[in-house]
Order: sequence, then structure tokens, then C-alpha cells
Amino acid sequence: MIYTKNKVTKAHPRIYFWACITILVLIGAAAVLEMTNVTHFFHKPSAVLKVNSKTPTEGGATVNSQKGEKTSNTSTDTTQPGDTKSNTGSAVTLALIAPTGDFVSNHHPNLSGSPAPNTISSVCTTTPGASCTISFTKDGVTKSLPTQTTDRAGSAYWNWKLQDINLTAGSWNITAAATLSGQTKVASDPMDIVVAQ
Repeated sequence: MIYTKNKVTKAHPRIYFWACITILVLIGAAAVLEMTNVTHFFHKPSAVLKVNSKTPTEGGATVNSQKGEKTSNTSTDTTQPGDTKSNTGSAVTLALIAPTGDFVSNHHPNLSGSPAPNTISSVCTTTPGASCTISFTKDGVTKSLPTQTTDRAGSAYWNWKLQDINLTAGSWNITAAATLSGQTKVASDPMDIVVAQ
């Protein structure tokens, strides 16, 4: 009789280590997805509870069907740059944040457009849904950009020319005013806009 030895090879210990780590990571990821209700491999999805359903009533008010409370329906359906959804249905009054941002993109424009352009970009950032206005004052005269409602990110944007609001040559102080639910906050740009001919 001839006996043959089968050669048994041992797997490298690193392979076992990385295989175990991979399995643990997959189990952990599946557990997280299950706990956050992203997947439903091991449990049934829970019923969704609608918390704040509203029914319309007279005069633009709505009634909360769970509590019978009346609230005014003052939301606006506007979409601004940066929006992914429209500003609708918010019944929560947010605290107003003082406006910030690049109130003017160029503090030294020229009316003629040369050598500096006469086209300006303006941004006002504050609480989402607030109204924002940027104003320019010189010698008791005030010129303003049209009031805009901030988008869901809290910003309002303007692209305009000096001639659009009749800014004349000289140094104009810049202020931004934000209003929301009876609150008003004002901020000033530390630099004036100096308009040249």
C-alpha cells in the first residue's frame, strides 16, 4: 500500500482578520439601516402619524384638526435661488437673524460701466421666509432694491445696474433690513458704495 499525504495549507491570518472586519461592518450597517427605518428586512414599517393636519376655514385661516386651534394662513409660495421646495405651510415663528452677506459685489462701480462695471450683485442672508431690502443713502436721499423674500436657505439675491435704482455719483451708505412676523433687524455695510461717473 502506498500512502500519500495531502498537503494542507493554512490560510493567512490577515485574510481571516479582514473577512471578520468586513462581516462586522456589513452587520453594523444593516443594523443602522434597520433602526433608522431605511430598510425593512427584519421588521415591518411602522405606521406614519400625521401630526399637524389642517383643514381650511373661512377668511384664510386654518384649523388644526387635532386641537381645533385657528392659525392664520400667511405663507407665501415663492421660489428663490437655492430652493429645493417652496416656502409653504410653516406654522412655526422663527427668531429673526440680523442680515448678513455681500450687500454689494463691487464697492467702486462706474455709471458708464468703464473701467469698473455698473452691474452689481447683492445678497442678503437672514432667517428663511423673511423679507429683505437693501437701501443706499446719500445726503438724506434713500434708494432701495425691491424687497425680496428669502429662500429656504435664508438668502435673497439681486442682479442690478446702478441706473435701475437711479444711484448717482458719490458715496452711498449701505444698509440691509430684514423683517419677519413683526420683527425687524438692520445691518450696515462697513464700506460705502462709491459711485464714479
